[in-house]
Amino acid sequence: MKPTVGTPAAGEILDVVGIGIGPFNLSLAALLAEAGYDRTVFLERKPRFSWHPGMLLEGTTLQVPFLADLVSLVAPTSRFSFLNYLQAHDRLYKFLFFENFHIPRREYEHYCQWVSDQLPSLRFGSEVMRVDVVDGCYRVTARAGNGESIHYARNLVLGTGTQPWLPACLDTLAQRLPQRVMHTADYAQRFDLAGKHRVLVLGSGQSAAEVVQALLARQGDDEAAPFELNWFTRSPGFLAMEYSKLGLEHFTPDYTAYFHGLTQNVKDRVVPKQGLFYKGISFKTISEIYDCLYHRSVGGAPLPVQLRALCELREVELTANGRLDAQFVHLQTGHTFSIAVDAIIAGSGYRYTLPSFLDGLGDCVQYDDMKRLKIDAGYRVEHRGPGQIFMQNGELHTHGIGAPDLGLGAWRAASIANQIAGRELYRLSSRVAFQTFGAEADNAPSTAGTTPSPSHQTIETIG
Repeated sequence: MKPTVGTPAAGEILDVVGIGIGPFNLSLAALLAEAGYDRTVFLERKPRFSWHPGMLLEGTTLQVPFLADLVSLVAPTSRFSFLNYLQAHDRLYKFLFFENFHIPRREYEHYCQWVSDQLPSLRFGSEVMRVDVVDGCYRVTARAGNGESIHYARNLVLGTGTQPWLPACLDTLAQRLPQRVMHTADYAQRFDLAGKHRVLVLGSGQSAAEVVQALLARQGDDEAAPFELNWFTRSPGFLAMEYSKLGLEHFTPDYTAYFHGLTQNVKDRVVPKQGLFYKGISFKTISEIYDCLYHRSVGGAPLPVQLRALCELREVELTANGRLDAQFVHLQTGHTFSIAVDAIIAGSGYRYTLPSFLDGLGDCVQYDDMKRLKIDAGYRVEHRGPGQIFMQNGELHTHGIGAPDLGLGAWRAASIANQIAGRELYRLSSRVAFQTFGAEADNAPSTAGTTPSPSHQTIETIG
């Protein structure tokens, strides 16, 4: 089907087109549907909903409680809540006796798929190719199967999310040798232990630690061929994530409002210092890894495991005998060394990349000096075009470390839904944290349903 290009009829213009269907745009789609808004379309290039499929390892759980589902923190009686999902699948009593706030990741994905199956506004298998302005609205061109589809909308919501990032010395090799060099995001789908005698895991975040746990389990399998496991990080240590109750208040609307009010140069200094709020390892995972090593070392048994911190990867070369020569420098001693391995799995994080379909908007969209989108306190991209363009999980630089956090997803989606509707569809609490951020008497969002922009002040995540 070839698209027809021209002026849209008034009845063809949607209230919103969402681009990308991850948990955050899925949350928005559910909240809009709950409120009776049916003039919406959400587009996703994948054939169905999936959430970090490469890290759905046996026994892994969310790092946030189950109440941080798609809707409950703003609409606890919604039919799209996790508790209603449990009821629909006859699992409420099982969950009661499970006695754990942190649900399996596989169950979270299944819950999201259950919600997505109920929303007719979702269009999977549709890859957005271009967005431009036509007669006071947005024209979104998508490729679907062998044809194209065109949607016109007054508002856009960008939810393409972040992408796995590899350092340059690994990126090229990962393309050449995808079964041997990979990001942790691809571990469950790509990694095969067969023929690998020495494995290197990089990073000290939760994803890297879970891969290490999985490999330790393989080492303990009597039927598996023996192999050596190396776990290296450039960080000062294999440190636990900050998970104290007052620390968690950095993932509230209150802190988000405070952070947005800071000047950009201050924000750029703060976020890198907050890594342990969202990049560390859960205390439970660290304990389980340590206990495993302790049990296996009884009686002085040699451990085919090596852990090293403060070691930065500088280069990787494919040797003549087919091994990967990983070259490191110790960041405190300056000592350089190398290790020959058969596979490298890197927990090197995720980064936001501007989608190419925004090129069609030209200079309508506003960028800062570092070519990052300017985003106001209400998650609106600053632009000179029609309607509104909202951002979900691409605003770490403007809204802080809560941007990728599932616990703030429903609140942000409800805020966007209220702004699209021009009225309060969902009541948003005006103050949720016990502590006050900043010097003002109150810097939390002051109006239900909106997120005001706080005054500027002078003075651095995965589910």
